[in-house]
Formats: sequence, C-alpha cells, structure tokens
Amino acid sequence: MPAPDKLLIVGGGIAGMALAIGLKRAGIRSELVEINPQWTVSGLGIGLGGPALRALKMIGVLDQCVERGFGYSFFNAADADGNIKGTVQLPRLNGPDYPATIGIMRQALHSILQQAITDTQIPVHLGTTVAALNQDDGGVNVTCTDGRSDRFDLVVGADGANSKIRDMLFGAQWRPKYTGQAVWRATVKRPPEVQSRTSYQGPRNKAGFNPVSDREMYIYLVQNLPDFVRLPDERLCAVLDELLADFGGLIGAARAEINDPKDIAYRPITSVILPPPWYRGRVILIGDAAHTTTPHMAAGAGIAIEDAIVLAELLQSEKTLVRALEAFMTRRFERCRMVVENSFQLGEWEKAPNTPGADPVGVEGQTIRALAQPF
Repeated sequence: MPAPDKLLIVGGGIAGMALAIGLKRAGIRSELVEINPQWTVSGLGIGLGGPALRALKMIGVLDQCVERGFGYSFFNAADADGNIKGTVQLPRLNGPDYPATIGIMRQALHSILQQAITDTQIPVHLGTTVAALNQDDGGVNVTCTDGRSDRFDLVVGADGANSKIRDMLFGAQWRPKYTGQAVWRATVKRPPEVQSRTSYQGPRNKAGFNPVSDREMYIYLVQNLPDFVRLPDERLCAVLDELLADFGGLIGAARAEINDPKDIAYRPITSVILPPPWYRGRVILIGDAAHTTTPHMAAGAGIAIEDAIVLAELLQSEKTLVRALEAFMTRRFERCRMVVENSFQLGEWEKAPNTPGADPVGVEGQTIRALAQPF
C-alpha cells in the first residue's frame, strides 16, 4: 500500500480535530465528518497536564489554550476538611515560559481547535457519520448517513468511547466497561486563593477542585457506585449536595453555589484498551475509540492528541501505509496501555483503600515520569 493522499476522519472531537490539523501541517489532504450538526461539546472543565500541553504546542495551539485556561505547576492533597497534607511540584515540560499544567473549559478547548480547522480550510461535514465501509486493496469506499459517498486511502475512527467505527471493525465486545465509579463535575466561581488543583480524601469518596479560568473552577467528585444509576436533571443538585456534605474547606463553602443542573455533569466512568493492532486494512482507530481511560491520571486528552500527532508524522515520513500503521502501533500501544491500566488501578484502590500493597502515590509518580518522556 502506498502512503495515503486522501483521508477521512470520523469524529470531530479532540483526537479528530488534532489529527486534521496535524495532517494539514504535514501536507496530507483530509476531511472530517461529525455526527453533531451543531459541532458542540458537552462537559465542563478538563485538566491538561504537561504531556498534553506539549502535544498542543506541536500542532500550534498551546498559546491560545494557556491564554483561555488557568495555568499552574503544583497540586495539593488535602483531608476532607481541606487541610493541606502534601504538595507535589509538576514538571514544566514546555520550559519556564509555560505552566506545568492547565485547567480549561472543554468548550474553550473545543473552540480553539475548531478555529484552527476553519483557518486551514479543512473540509468538515456536520450532522453525518459513516454508515458503511467497503475496503479493497486500493482504498475504502465510504457511504455516509446523509447519502454522500466517496473513496479514501485511509479512514480514521476518532469517534470517541462509543465508537461506531470500532464496532464495525472489531465488534461490540470491545465497548468500554463500567468501572464501578461515577464522576461528578460542577462549575463554580474561583476564589482568589485557588491557584492549583487540590484533591480531598473523604470518608466515602474523593473530591477536589481545578481552576479553569481567572473566574471559574470546577468541583469534581469521584463516587464509588457499584451500579450506575442515571438521574433526572431535577435531582442532580440535591444528590451532589448530599455527596459534598462530607467535605469542608473551599469545597464545603462552594456547595451553596451549585443550584442549577446545567452546571453539573454526571457520568459513568468506563475503561477499555483495545488489543493491537487498532486497524484492519485501511481503517484505524485513535483516541478514546482505541483506549478509553478513567480520569484518575487526567491523561486521556493528552494521549489522544499524541495519537494524532504520531499518526500524521508517520503517514508523512513512511513510504507505505503498512509501514506507517505498524510503526504507529509500536510507538503508541504500550504508552496508552500504561495510562489505561494504571488509571484503572487507581480507581480500584479508591474503591478498596485498605487493599494490601496499594501504592497510589507510587503508581501516579511512575505514570507522570513515563508520560514526561518523548513519545
């Protein structure tokens, strides 16, 4: 298979947009389909560590993200009352002019990547996705749900944890599984004293806050919940209020602000790592479609952007598609497996904190050091 000249990216989230930008910078044609006709994003804040910032710098959008987010270079660990028990300094992977990590609203990150897509005039088709794929030795014939059809050298499934492309390639058995935890996030005002992420260890659950702008932060709570129960919007505030009653300090003070369900995101935590290879013929998966991780290491967005950068680089440098895809798996699988498995293990220890041999600090440190290495 010769190196591809025309790609289709399925999914306009972080991984898909980063890939489109990376391919444009590499001089490779691509177009993107996104099922959401408004091309909006759900969720509230997101933390982007040093590896994610390094990856954003490589596609030319780091400065915009730092400007619209809130940067810091340490995080605190506290007890349930907010008393600081430890501070960890984070490495500045992008040099002294940039923070080690940032918090940013998902909508802000999404709009920055969208603007980069618009500026480079990459074709985007909204309100549609792939309905059928038919491969042969020369390419992939694609039919979209809006009836449009075309032929591509390579199709990239960047359509997230609930990937339809993954189902088409590998079957429903590789859908992410619920881990026994749910995550809550709520946007509140940022008090001036909040200068970094802080985690609180409570009697039932872990919580914390993360600044995402000069004016905002989000509170998060990871709930140990054996069976996930979906809640109607009218119950979200009351349930979160009860869960946060375990905590004092700044989280306790902010509880009164959480009175609108639109400011709350409540999601099941799921996880999966697809065995290699993540491709069949001329169709490949990247990002959450291939490796859905829990939020415990705040690394999911970073490794998704890394996937995009590595794939664009290899498609430009390798002489054949086969060599590019093989090299992609060599560079990406073990790194992504580590993040997924270590993040999952941290969640298991949160559910059973008295497990013999549990070493969350050690696993977190090992993961941070590994992710700081070049990818």
